[in-house]
Amino acid sequence: MAEMPEQPGGFSYTVSAEQLQAFARLTDVERLQWVEDARLFTLLGRTPHTAELQERLRRGERIGQASS
Repeated sequence: MAEMPEQPGGFSYTVSAEQLQAFARLTDVERLQWVEDARLFTLLGRTPHTAELQERLRRGERIGQASS
């Protein structure tokens, strides 16, 4: 797998071939459970501000100013 150049800011991570193979061996139910666990994990770190932005998006509202 080709190395990705480092980008300023944010974060990055790599997934090994072994990790991809392990995920590929999961059953459909195990994959859905993995997704649900990841969803719950991300909710734990959600700030009130982020929760409000997500709720606005869910309602179909804009969350930023449109550029002219």
